[in-house]
Formats: sequence, structure tokens, C-alpha cells
Amino acid sequence: METELNTDLLNIINCLGKEKCICLLAPSFVVDFKYPDILYDLKGIGFSKIVELTYSAKLISHKYHQIIKESNKKKDNKQIICTNCPTIITLIESKYPAHKNKLSNIASPMVVMGRYLKKEFPKYKTIFVGPCLAKKQEAQKNKKDIDFAITFIELNQIMNYAKEKKIYKKINKKEYIDFDKVYNDYTKIYPLSGAVAETMHSKEILSPEQVLVVDGPKNIDWAIKEIEKNKKIRFVDILFCKGGCIGGPGIISKENQQNKEDKIIKYREECKRTPMKEHKGKIKSGLRLNLKRKK
Repeated sequence: METELNTDLLNIINCLGKEKCICLLAPSFVVDFKYPDILYDLKGIGFSKIVELTYSAKLISHKYHQIIKESNKKKDNKQIICTNCPTIITLIESKYPAHKNKLSNIASPMVVMGRYLKKEFPKYKTIFVGPCLAKKQEAQKNKKDIDFAITFIELNQIMNYAKEKKIYKKINKKEYIDFDKVYNDYTKIYPLSGAVAETMHSKEILSPEQVLVVDGPKNIDWAIKEIEKNKKIRFVDILFCKGGCIGGPGIISKENQQNKEDKIIKYREECKRTPMKEHKGKIKSGLRLNLKRKK
């Protein structure tokens, strides 16, 4: 049975064939695809460059650290809700509007990475690939930064289609391919619940009772009530999907949550042992980048 693609995916196939395209690969990719095999497949369907979102995640974690540190100096005790998850933003703005002023004005890793790449490679199209359906709407709201957003399920469909139509270019595995190095190892855990709090080094600026980590749709109401009754809470690291982004609806794998988490951790640890030829993931490279969610 031949793979059928919708209009949006056919547009991406067309884009890959005619334009220079950068793949913005969400770090949860290891749940569904083997590394480095996925890089050869992405090159095979036409991507010119492939980056992880881990560098933008590093910039975002650094920014949260700065904001909370400044808040500590002012002693304003304000509560901040992390805005990495577009579903959480929509939910709070619609169902819990009394708390929308607590949503941070920091863009998501997808949007921040898109901005960085558009600045560095203005003639390239940016295509986000991840586990989240809500990223499609987010991409529509940030068209200057992200040209397309698809899920891992859709990427798999595109790869199958490309092979069936013989437009897939098989890359020799002897040819060394790796990510275009704009990344950081410790933020590879971003798909997991609580990863923002961990990677922004919250222990240096907040006590454990000042951080609330929440994931899963069943826990959102509880989290809002906790914020309301416990004024000690300063930072809310919240994701809509159970377990974090590894529970996203755009993931292919049917494995249990623990196995998915293990894959993320294993990948991070393996990458720590791999020396980088060139390090482009330094904070100073992105200091002038606009990280705001609302410009």
C-alpha cells in the first residue's frame, strides 16, 4: 500500500526538493529514531542542515535563571509559569485567565531556535520536527521564524513516501554526518518533566518548595490550585503531556514512559562522551537574540 501525504506534507516534500532547508529536530527524537541513522535519513530526503533544539533550550534556561535571580533581588516573590508548552499557554489563557499574567514572556525552544537560524542562515527554510501537535499552531503564529512544523509520525510518512517515489537519496554510511553543532548536552533532557527547573540550575536561586513540577492533563487543575494557595511557589515547570514531551501525540513509539525516559538519559550520557570538533553552543552567541514570546 502506497503512502499518501496530505497537502501540507506534499508542500514540505516540494520544499525539500527546491529549497535549502534546516531540520530543527526536537531532542525527544531518540524515542522513535536511532542516532545517528536518523541524520542520514534526514539528509536523504533533502535537508541541508540538521540541528537540535538544545541550544535554544540552553538560552531559555539561562534566561529563566536571570529573571528569577533579579526577582530575588527585588524580593517581589512573583510566580512564573514556564511557557515552553503551547498547550499550557492556551489552556491558562482560556480556562484560567486569572493566572495568565504569570505566564512568562519567553518563547519556546522551537521559536527561539528558528529565530537564531533565520539570523544565521537567512536563505534557508526552517522545518521543526517533534512530538507535539500544538507546535503546528505555534508555527503559524511565528511564520517569520518557522516555515513548517511536523510530528515524528509525519516525518516517518515523508521518509516512506520519498523512498517509494525514489526521491530518497541514499547516503553512504561511511560518509561522516552529525548535527550541525549548535547544541548543548545537558539540555538534551528537555523533553522530560522537570527538565527546565533542572537545567536552569534552580537549586542556586530557589528552594525545593519554591519549584512546582507538573505534567499530564489530569494534574493541571491541581497545579493551579497549588499556585493559588501556596504563595511560596515561585516557578512552575509545567507540561501538558504525561511525562513531558515524550508523551506527545506525535510520537510513534508505544513503549512505556520509563523506557522513553531511559532513551533520553542514555542519549545524553553518550553525547557527553563524544568530543565536539567545534563548540557553537555558547550563551554569548545568542545574547542579542530576542527570546520574547510576545515581541
